[in-house]
Amino acid sequence: MGRRKKEPADAHRKTISEAANTLFTSNSVEATTMDNIAKLAGYSKATLYVYFANKEEIFFYLVYQHTKQLYQDIQNIISNSPDNKEDWTNNYLKICFAISKLCENYPIYFDGMIGNINVDIHSESTPNVYREIYQLGLDLNKLIGLIIEDGIKLNYLHSNLNVNRVVMFLWSALSGIVRMFQNKKEYYQLLGLDNSEFLKDEFLALLEYYKKKG
Repeated sequence: MGRRKKEPADAHRKTISEAANTLFTSNSVEATTMDNIAKLAGYSKATLYVYFANKEEIFFYLVYQHTKQLYQDIQNIISNSPDNKEDWTNNYLKICFAISKLCENYPIYFDGMIGNINVDIHSESTPNVYREIYQLGLDLNKLIGLIIEDGIKLNYLHSNLNVNRVVMFLWSALSGIVRMFQNKKEYYQLLGLDNSEFLKDEFLALLEYYKKKG
């Protein structure tokens, strides 16, 4: 433990969160306790509280990490500025499938990302991770807004769109589509719809209201 104490705080938080992730994904967040996490991580329970106030903070620390990865993925996608409508549509679909992949691989953290965080982010006593998630959410919306603006510039989307409203519509619609796709996979299989082509059609259908006609 002596060597561990010399490690930076971020290293301890990473070790603890990795142990928590194992338990969250195998047993559920509700069934996991701080005692369980401490034992698997190889820490005393008291040491856990040095780095995290409670189990919920560890959970949202993991939510933040996955949201940050999604942000980086989308940033990489939009770094290739579209020159035409086809390029724009490809970027849009890549973003949609990046969101779908997060939902498929990490459903509990996806739910945490789109769910309500019941804390006062303006309170000084609120752990910093909640403020980081809030700010990252704003930054993520700005990235999505950029691709909407690109679509307008390419004369593909209506020029009078309220970008913020479109961003929030897309988030709510995409979240519903990918979450239902994961939750009802067996039913979708019966219908022959458990494939990327179905998702692609769903994602493209969301654009119809915003696209310029003709």
